[in-house]
Parts: sequence; structure tokens; C-alpha cells
Amino acid sequence: MAGYIIRRLFSLIPVLAVVAIVVFLIIHITPGDPAAMILGEGASPEQIEELRHEMGLDQPIVTQFFLWLTNVFKGDFGDSYFLGKSVLQAFWENLGPTVSLAILAQIIGVTLALVFGIIAARYRGTRLDELVMGGSLFGISVPSFLLGSILILLFSVQLKIFPVSGYQPLSEGLGEHLKYLILPGITLGIMQAALITRMTRSSLLDVLSENFIKTAKAKGLKEKSILLGHALRVAFLPILTVIGESFGGLVTGAAVTEALFNIPGLGQLIISGISRRDYPLLQGSILLITVVYVLINLIVDLLYAVIDPRVRNSYRS
Repeated sequence: MAGYIIRRLFSLIPVLAVVAIVVFLIIHITPGDPAAMILGEGASPEQIEELRHEMGLDQPIVTQFFLWLTNVFKGDFGDSYFLGKSVLQAFWENLGPTVSLAILAQIIGVTLALVFGIIAARYRGTRLDELVMGGSLFGISVPSFLLGSILILLFSVQLKIFPVSGYQPLSEGLGEHLKYLILPGITLGIMQAALITRMTRSSLLDVLSENFIKTAKAKGLKEKSILLGHALRVAFLPILTVIGESFGGLVTGAAVTEALFNIPGLGQLIISGISRRDYPLLQGSILLITVVYVLINLIVDLLYAVIDPRVRNSYRS
């Protein structure tokens, strides 16, 4: 197991190298000059060029890249041009709201998905199955900003149950924390549930046709026991893969929902960096987000061994 973890960690190196190169190039070839944005519209070309020289933006792009990469290896991701703090500090400050939102959305999504996925598999081919699959197709298709706007209009504006937008940290109390996260959590959770429901149904139907299920039925076991105690455990590996990937997507891709509900998470941080052409902030944040995403996938792989002894034995071999 330890050898497998070490190999997976070493496999991160080429992934992060490619991400670093691609992100750096895309950011630097995108139109816009950080120096001009810092000085404003009234700055003269000479002032802009002087600031570019101070910031090192007049150096060849290859030189800029290797200087940045050298500092990254030292643990220095640079300082934001506009926030007045290091990239690492800004990243950690904005990571908390995103992780809280992602965990809540995943709990909502997985709970709904397992319930409706099991129901759809149990009543395959019936009206109930068609209703669940139709609902999951709707959840996949509807844009997050539209679903979030509907929830805001209904529960915040009309019923006045939840706040329209904003964020309160966990230090203010769990109830206050959840009050601001429940609507964005439902928005993202429904979208996650739609995808995981379809995978749960498909995976369960594949397992229910296996011989060991027929043997369990021949022994007289109850259908509920067969479905939950035998079939679901075997079918859970592909479901776990989707859950891991969707959670990584929540952590790294909830920018639209965070902007809609005014949550100061990583999405807001990236949007702010793009609008201001904050090169160090964008480069460092995207690289760190990639590390988080890959580590989440590594954790999912290790969970396979907990669920399935066959996977655990293969790791040992």
C-alpha cells in the first residue's frame, strides 16, 4: 500500500508540470496588462513601462516562467498584485468557504442519489423508474445559475426563509453557517445527485444480474437484504469513482454558484484574479487547485481498498 501511494504521488509531478506550463502560457497570452490596470487609465506609457520593469513583466516569457517555477519549488507562490497578501494566504482564506459548500452539496447529492438510484433499480422499467430518470436528466441539464436563481426567488424573496446571499464562517455557529450555505448547497447538490443517481442505477442493475445474487435469492434472503447488503456493496466502486470526481469538481468548479450567492470561495478568488489580470494569484491558485483535485482522486483510490478486498490484495501484490 505504501509503495502504491508513493508511486501515485510521484505521478503527480508530470501532471503538475503540464498544468503549470499551460496555465502560465494561457494567462500571459491573454490580452490585458496588470501594470496598466494597477496605474489606471490616466497613466502614461512611460509609467506603465516602468512598473512593468519593476514587476519583471518586461522579461522574456521563458525567463518569467522559470523564475516563477523556481520560487514554487521553494514554497513561494508569489504575492497578489491587488490583494496585498501572498497567494498562499489568499488561497487558504478562500478555501474554507468552498470546502464547506462542497461538503454540504456532496452530502445532499449523495443522499438523494443513493435513495433514488436504489428505487430506480428496484423498480426498473416502471413509471417510478422513468420518473426518477427524467428528474435526473433535468438535474443534469439545468444550469446552476438558473436553479440557484429559482431557489433564491422562492425561499429568500417570497418565503424569506434563507438569506439571499452572503456567508458566515463556522466560528459564528453551525446554524448560522448552514443558513447561508443551504441554498447554494442544494443548487450544487441537485446537480451532483442527478449524475450519481444514474450511475447508482446502472451499477446496481449490472450487479443484480450476477450469479451470486441469484444464489442469495435461492437461499431465501429478503430482497431488501440482497439489494442493500450484497448488491450495493459490490456496485459501490464505480459509484465511489463518480462521487470522488464530482467532489473534486465541486471544490474546483463552483465559481458560478459562489458568484451568484456571493460566497468568498475559490471561485470568487479566480474570477477576481481574471478580471484584474493578477498573474501570481491565478497561476498559484490554479496550480494549488490541481493539487487538491488530484489528492482527492488519490483518496478515492485508497478507499477502494477499504470497500473491496480484491483491490486491497492487488495493492499488496
